[in-house]
Parts: sequence; structure tokens; C-alpha cells
Amino acid sequence: MRDFFEKRNIEYFSLVPLSRLKVIKPYLLEKNGFDQGSNVIMMLLPYRSEIKPQNLTVYASVPDYHLFVKNLALDAENYVKSKYPNAKFKLFADHSPIDEVHAACISGLGFIGDNGLLINEKYSSFVFLCECITDLGESELGLSFCKSTGVSECLHCGRCARACPSSSICQGDARLGSKKECLSALTQKKGAFTPEEERFIVENGSIWGCDICQNVCPYTLNASYTPIEFFKKGVIPLLTLDTLSSLSEDEFNARPFAWRGYDTILRNVMLYEKNRREFEK
Repeated sequence: MRDFFEKRNIEYFSLVPLSRLKVIKPYLLEKNGFDQGSNVIMMLLPYRSEIKPQNLTVYASVPDYHLFVKNLALDAENYVKSKYPNAKFKLFADHSPIDEVHAACISGLGFIGDNGLLINEKYSSFVFLCECITDLGESELGLSFCKSTGVSECLHCGRCARACPSSSICQGDARLGSKKECLSALTQKKGAFTPEEERFIVENGSIWGCDICQNVCPYTLNASYTPIEFFKKGVIPLLTLDTLSSLSEDEFNARPFAWRGYDTILRNVMLYEKNRREFEK
């Protein structure tokens, strides 16, 4: 499998026994015929391009990673089945039977930051997670089990907690207590904003999501950009009414924010246009 991943510029992948991981949706394992004797190949998909978005979170400025994963899953299954026709092999992302962040840590691919995100030393927290679950072992996969023995932790420098506009990040064991709803969650809220919510969004200049805690992390300072071509194309650095209206239905559905519906993102863009000078200060 090593050559399969490397040809697709997926440089962080690691083999780990399923028995070492936290199963959170056992029915998905049962549905696909996996048991505790199965193995997992954890993968990181870095997505930050060199184009810096102005009013979108980085993950929302690039095409929806689920589309990349869908093609990756088909290619990976065909690759494995061509060598082992009777093997059980399935790729999961997001809707997964395991705790993906914990699994990535156990696999030695990163550590959990105070903001709850997985942080990789090379790509910081701008990574998506996905995994292949299989009944194949080390020799068939051409991979060795990772030697990581537990979950690492960040240095708790406090930068993310201090920078969070809603004070919703806890630094280490200190419970700061949220003063406002998380900015990212607020931009995804359906229905009308209250005047206070509108002011909060305008003050922080976001149409969708929030990268503040990621941007101030020391690991982001020298973080590398994605080598995966999928995330370098179709980047939207600034989402305006003109840009939004120019998207076809298929193009809109290929964006990470499409799942929330057109009306929700339209509401946010209209708020941005109304207060554009404030956003761009």
C-alpha cells in the first residue's frame, strides 16, 4: 500500500490494530464484516493551499474533501482487490466506526491540541482524517504496525485559548467558560441571527467557520501547504454575492458548506456584503 499512498502525495499513513482504538459506532464494523482482529490504516489529508481565504475558513475555501475521499476509496479498494480478491477492505471518513482523532494520535500522526484538533508537526491542524479498515495484515499490506504507545498532548501554550473570540477553548485543566457561542458554530446556525450574533460575526469577519485558534498555533507558523492537487484547485479566497450566484448547482454542491443549504450561506454572504467595510478592516 505504501506506493499507492505515495503516488497520491499522501505522506502520513500508519497501520494500527483496531483493538487499540476507540470504537464509537460498532454497528458500522458489524455492517461491513469487521471484528476486533481487523487492522486500520490511518491517513492524514493536508488541505491548506497557498491561497489565503479572506472570509471563509480554510477548509471551506477548498472543494469538499468528501469528493476526494470518494475517489480515493474506489481506487484503494480496486488496488487491494486486484491482489487479494477475498479481502475485506473499506475506507471511512467522517462517518467512521472509530474515534478518528484519537486513532491518529495512537498511530503516531499527531497530537491533540487544547482546541480539540489533531495537530501534525508538518501541516499543523489543517488536515482531514480518513482510514481504511481491513482484515489484511502487515505482510499483505507491506506496512509495519506503528510503535506509538499512547496519546501525546500539546504544550498548552495558551495561544488558542487567549485568541478564541468566544472564550470557548479550555487551556489544559483551566475551565474558562464560554462567553459566546463558538464562532464557527454560529456561522452554521439556521434561521435569523440576533443583533448581538450579527455584531459578533461582523467583528470577526467570517462567513463560514473559524480558523483563529489554528492560525495562532505555533505549529502553523512554519506549516507546509498541501501537496495534494485536489485541494489546490477551485479555491475560493473571497465569497461574495457575485461569486455565490455564479456557482452552478453542481459547483455549489461540491463546496464544504453545501450540506447546510443555500439559504444559510446566502444569509451569511448578505451580512458580509452589508458590512463589507467592517469585515475588511
